[in-house]
Amino acid sequence: MDSPGSYRRSSRILPVTPVHGFDTELISLEKIVQQRQSSDQFKAVAIVGKRGVGKTTLCQVLFNKPEVKADFLPRIWVCMSWKPTEPGDRKTTTVKRMLTCLGVDDQIIQSISDSEPKADRLRRLLYALHLQLTGKKYLIVLDDAIEGDDAIKEGDDADKKKKKADAFKERNKWLADLDSPITEKEKWGECLAFGLPKGHGGTVIVTSRDEKLAKVMVGEKNLLHLLPLLDPKSCASIFNDHIKGEQKLKEDLEKKEFLKKCAGLPIAATMMGKIKSDELAKAAEKAANEAAEKAAKEAAEKAAKEPAKTMEQLHTESKPIQPDEAAKSSKDDKEIKPEEVPAGEKHIQQQEKDARSSIGSKDDEQIISEEHPAESEPRPQQEGATHN
Repeated sequence: MDSPGSYRRSSRILPVTPVHGFDTELISLEKIVQQRQSSDQFKAVAIVGKRGVGKTTLCQVLFNKPEVKADFLPRIWVCMSWKPTEPGDRKTTTVKRMLTCLGVDDQIIQSISDSEPKADRLRRLLYALHLQLTGKKYLIVLDDAIEGDDAIKEGDDADKKKKKADAFKERNKWLADLDSPITEKEKWGECLAFGLPKGHGGTVIVTSRDEKLAKVMVGEKNLLHLLPLLDPKSCASIFNDHIKGEQKLKEDLEKKEFLKKCAGLPIAATMMGKIKSDELAKAAEKAANEAAEKAAKEAAEKAAKEPAKTMEQLHTESKPIQPDEAAKSSKDDKEIKPEEVPAGEKHIQQQEKDARSSIGSKDDEQIISEEHPAESEPRPQQEGATHN
């Protein structure tokens, strides 16, 4: 029985982490899909197994293989999980999801599903689906086909079992025999098979936890039973994909013990890996916070041990420096730390200084000579004077 919390919607997208442990099962699924009398024959296959064993993941791997993409067009993925609060019924909702995946406009789908009379809505939706798939070699995955809430239990008496069996047959009649062709005796709207045209190599893959329902849909010969993983390395690899560093499972004994814990279910190994990863992240964050708190505490203790400064000391430290004091301080710094000049540069500077001194002395002598001419120098005779 499915509880409201068990509802999920799968997709065609592959998991981010690598897929482990399905090599043999993938080959078996490919063989079942390819086993047909002719290339145009319709094929319906079902993968059966308990929750979390990897049915959806196996389909995702096949669905996204390059050769499958090249061989089938269109490829659509339809999740058949049902939310208890979801409006409508399972039949119309499933077909509408298929039409949406095929690219049919939502307004067109809604106009078909709202048409009158109400009894003809499913028939019209199936007819629209048939038109969309006619002449095409399609691949359709119907993921998570479920029986419902009236599954037969071990404690049920004979009458209760019969009532549940009849209810099961009536409710799932529309899913029966997906490979059935349309006949004149049948009416549109009774079977999903009528929306799946035959004769062009179309293929449908169903995943289900209920083997009984899977047999109703595809027949007993087209079942693939998916069992829990038996290889400790595969389960350990799934766990390790979510773990970093030394916490990864490395020893063979550790891997065997982990296989028992997760019961060979990939979903259990994945959840355990995620939980462990969260625990390690929280532990690392806690250690970082404790280290920061310790450093802050040590700094506070160190500051407390230092002698407290008086108000006068604080005032002196905060007093602005006067210009005279700044100049004096600068001069003192120069005296204390004279600039060192290399020997070669010092010799050149001395020559330049001597040259400037020599030029200055000559200039001074010239100025003095112009101001005080020598008395022995004869003065020029005045214009017009006569000679004796």
